Amino acid sequence: MFPKVEESELIKNEFSRLKGICYLDHVGSALYADSQINNVMNDLKTRLYGNPHSTGDPSEACEKLINNIRFRILEHFNTRPEKYSLVFTSGATGALKTVAECFAWDDKHYDDPLKDAVDSVCRSRGSTFAYTEDNHTSVLGMRELAPKANLLCLTRNEAHEALDEIPSSSAKKDSSVSFRNSLFAFPAQSNFSGTKYPLKWIETCQKGALDQYTGNRVKSRWFTVLDASSYVPTNHLDLDKYSPDFVAVSFYKMFGYPTGLGALLVRNKTAAAVLRRKKYFGGGTVEVVLAHDRHHVSKKDFHEKFEDGTVDFLSVVAVGHGLDTLRALAGPMRLVAERTFRLAAYLYGRMSGARHGNGFPVFRTYTDTEYRCESTQGGVVNFNVLRANGDYVGYNEVKNVASSHGIVLRVGCFCNPGACQSHLGHTDEELKRNQEVIGHICGDHIDLIYGRPTGSVRVSFGYQSSESDADKLYNTLVEQFWQNDPVIPVDRQQNTVEEYNTMDLHVSRIFVYPIKSCGAYETEEWQLEPYGFQYDRSWAVVSSTGMCITQMEEPKLCLVRPYIDLQKGTMTLVYAENKDEVPMVVPLDTKHSDTKRTGKICWGGSLEGIDCGDDVAEWLSWNLDRPGLRLIRCTGRNIAKKSYGKIDPKVLGANQCQYLLSTKSTLKWLQQEMANTITEIDEDSLLFRFRGNFVISGENLPAHAELTWEQLDIGGVKFQVRWTV
Repeated sequence: MFPKVEESELIKNEFSRLKGICYLDHVGSALYADSQINNVMNDLKTRLYGNPHSTGDPSEACEKLINNIRFRILEHFNTRPEKYSLVFTSGATGALKTVAECFAWDDKHYDDPLKDAVDSVCRSRGSTFAYTEDNHTSVLGMRELAPKANLLCLTRNEAHEALDEIPSSSAKKDSSVSFRNSLFAFPAQSNFSGTKYPLKWIETCQKGALDQYTGNRVKSRWFTVLDASSYVPTNHLDLDKYSPDFVAVSFYKMFGYPTGLGALLVRNKTAAAVLRRKKYFGGGTVEVVLAHDRHHVSKKDFHEKFEDGTVDFLSVVAVGHGLDTLRALAGPMRLVAERTFRLAAYLYGRMSGARHGNGFPVFRTYTDTEYRCESTQGGVVNFNVLRANGDYVGYNEVKNVASSHGIVLRVGCFCNPGACQSHLGHTDEELKRNQEVIGHICGDHIDLIYGRPTGSVRVSFGYQSSESDADKLYNTLVEQFWQNDPVIPVDRQQNTVEEYNTMDLHVSRIFVYPIKSCGAYETEEWQLEPYGFQYDRSWAVVSSTGMCITQMEEPKLCLVRPYIDLQKGTMTLVYAENKDEVPMVVPLDTKHSDTKRTGKICWGGSLEGIDCGDDVAEWLSWNLDRPGLRLIRCTGRNIAKKSYGKIDPKVLGANQCQYLLSTKSTLKWLQQEMANTITEIDEDSLLFRFRGNFVISGENLPAHAELTWEQLDIGGVKFQVRWTV
């Protein structure tokens, strides 16, 4: 379909530090080149740069260079200082925040006469802050700085319907009527799916296309803010052809270094006049200021009014070398756009055709296009992996598999909650319950909630990428997750398990896990309680943020091994079986403490408990190298009234049931499968990964037989069986 995209020797040499690593997170951050950093370091070592606000030759030279680089950035976007002013910021987020803080919300035109009747309507209606659902969190944060503005969130379809055509009523507005200032924010390219939005929306919005959606009887003077941070690294932004009022960019997204520096481009003709709400001023932004009298006069040059304090001048110097590198290695940006699109289209095509042995798809992709045109789709592929029975693979598992094969990608929601929610099909109520009841927050390790994904996997290409990168990702994921003969849940198949002697079944091993996600204590007999085995999952390690942590967050928890002495009433903790380490002894029945604690848990609700003291807290924090850890003895579980899914109140610290079970035959089957395809692993290591309380054995017991069980009788105690795949 498309010509093959090869990697040049020059590119290989410039990024030799990758050493075989397949980097596929270019939307997260571009990669800086070796020559780029060498040039920056050589520049700083051979030239003397001073504070541009100071005096002397080094300062004057630095100020001239900054102005030159300011001009070069505008030139890169095909514009000039007469049309746009450039303000250096801390990044794209800082640029967006500046617009929201300083925008003249709810202002009438400063020269227009205002009639009483119109003024009344304007005050009741106010400005509008409109934005697309598909936007970065930093754009959503702008609405908190627009307290008087009406909010208008547009879905993708609504935005196309409203903005694809210039409205027929776009005649020149009557200057005798006051208009409110309103603002529309949208991304040039989605950082979630790589969808490119039409830049012609800038003009149609400025001509009033959104007035029909605001419900205001008084029209707005519309301004546009373009979030170009994920667009400009691989596309040419032509500000001579398109004229947004504000543009936000980050330079590390473009060429990897420097970080912590971005820019706000402001259209001089209209936008400079509307950024009139700036309150704070710092060094370098005023011509005169009095200490005793509340009097100051701002600098006349636009960028000088907004660059509070000393600009990060050494980073600005590095931007100049970044622009040089981008031009030398990437070539024209239109070719970069074409290259990255072809790679994404190639990978999307391969993923779309991948099928398990039973014909079920291996991948579910999240896209708004069919990857047919570079003008509507960027170099991003967003997806989740599916098992052959239709279940989702958690994105953390995908990330770990990719990482173990030298592939760098990103998982989660990518700070784009609107696009993530839309593509994954979550409702607002579901997302609120996930946070309130399950404890799921942005950036945590919870990737599946009752089988549904909370986020996805994103791969993104840069000018350094090649077809071999796409092939490595695809081949790795198919090799690891493709199933020819999948295990299908009982409710989706006929019972084909061969007959075996149920009288021969017996409990071969018993394990207790006193501390959630820590090591096991093996015993030959143990007391049963309504919450499970006595002391099973009765303690939890709580982080400094109040979250009960598990091995998903801290794998080293498995090295904390408990030993229980019922006669002494103690639990002794040993880390990594280190006999030279002084063990920690914790009473089994902590009945009182000065500090009661609660901890949010990812498996439903929160735990209430008693703090076990500073000694064990310091021991855990030291061994796990995580400050602020506490150990709590669980005394109860609180399930919110708005519970999500079926949460059993009798389940304290285990994920779903009081007792967890595995069979020796299934473990042996999995051990053999892993030996054939991945790596050899001993039976105990595999057993402890599943953390079962019972191990059931039996003569001729086939693998997966437990999937057919509905009830189990162990020593006269009847257990109801629930299973998950």
